[in-house]
Amino acid sequence: MQEAERWLRDGVEGEFSGAKLGDERRTKRLEAMAGRVLRAPGAGFPKMVADEAELEATYRFLSNDAVEPDAMLEPHMVATLKRMAQFESVLVVHDTTHFNFGGASQREGLGTNNGKGQGFSAHVALAVAPGEARVPLGICAVERINRTKAKNSNRKRSRHLKLEVDRESLRWQRSVKKVEQQRPTAMKCIHVMDREGDNYDLLDSILGQKAKCVIRVSHDRALVDEEQRLFEHLESLPARASRVVELSQRSHVKRKEQSQRRFPQRQGRKAQLSVSGCSVELKRPETACSETRSLSLNVVRVWERKPPKGEPPVTWVLYTTESIATTDDLMRIVDIYRSRWLVEEYFKALKTGCAFEKRQLESYDALAKALSLFIPIAWRLLLTRALSRQTPRADAKGVLTRQELTVLSHQLRLEKVPATVEEALCAVARLGGHLKRNGPPGWITIGRGMETLHMLTLGWRLAREGSEM
Repeated sequence: MQEAERWLRDGVEGEFSGAKLGDERRTKRLEAMAGRVLRAPGAGFPKMVADEAELEATYRFLSNDAVEPDAMLEPHMVATLKRMAQFESVLVVHDTTHFNFGGASQREGLGTNNGKGQGFSAHVALAVAPGEARVPLGICAVERINRTKAKNSNRKRSRHLKLEVDRESLRWQRSVKKVEQQRPTAMKCIHVMDREGDNYDLLDSILGQKAKCVIRVSHDRALVDEEQRLFEHLESLPARASRVVELSQRSHVKRKEQSQRRFPQRQGRKAQLSVSGCSVELKRPETACSETRSLSLNVVRVWERKPPKGEPPVTWVLYTTESIATTDDLMRIVDIYRSRWLVEEYFKALKTGCAFEKRQLESYDALAKALSLFIPIAWRLLLTRALSRQTPRADAKGVLTRQELTVLSHQLRLEKVPATVEEALCAVARLGGHLKRNGPPGWITIGRGMETLHMLTLGWRLAREGSEM
């Protein structure tokens, strides 16, 4: 955790330092923009900057055809790999999120989210340090998906269609391959994915690279030399271990019917979970592109025997390359998969903490550059919150400047200046309207508080400069 505190103290500008943008002045502009964004990530660009000249320079940078989004992000990727190299093994959590942008006018080059408004998607790989603290190390792979036409609704499952080299589902394989090619040779990555990662070709690719994985199962697959299919086979196995885990509340939100079945509404509670595991050999489905006739994997089943009345039972089935020989091994697999929620928190940091979907930029190209700007900022927000929960006594100067801490204490009439990360973040959230009785602050109140603090600090600085004239 001391290393994580140092990463915060080093500042976000280092996540962009050395970006090859064709002109050193562009790199300096990018570093300055990152510093501004970090002070008020949820604010609009006009509120972030000091004056009209700086605002114009920001928009000019984002519309510059000579600036490549991937080049902007490359220094952060390199820094993430350096942080990963400090561990023997690292979890790499993969997932895709969709960005939706409002407005009646069509933004230049911006695609559609399957015919439902303007937007694009991003597939990311988030590196996470092993252990219960789950410290985020940064983003080690990103792929943007901009559909210029609605996704093909033809659901024919034919091998011919699956051979298309540009199909979106290959993003999972490309992401794993990129991480495996770039990771430090002395450490291993364990790739963690939700149900969408349950793809025979993807599993074959992971095994072919001798990579490691924990992937949630979606399909009830046929097994080699077994009359039963996968799920029936697993249900016949006795429990080898049990554990009590804390389940978070899942509120009702509007989702497709399929998503509602997968993510039903539930109350927060402690659940008694049973765990079993075995090795299986999966038979290749007819729709797979892979020529490999079968795949050998370990499988872990997690289930809740007696859920409260009216509550959906917890049920996970996980493919893994990791050992399941002992009960400790089984529990380790469960803990690895539990780390997957961190990528969901990362997406919230992007969408809510950084208000990315509210950006009023007029083209896909500008939005793609803005995403590259906000990706390291969202990581910093996630790291800050992780520190506030795991090492609440860390120095507050790791997350706020001395000026910001002074202004914060004056505005809230605190008895003393916040000294720790926990005190600083609670005060920022309070500035954003958070009430202590509502539990830990969320991204909305933290983002709102940071925006208010930025404006107050700017006014305080201008007042001081005026009094010194």
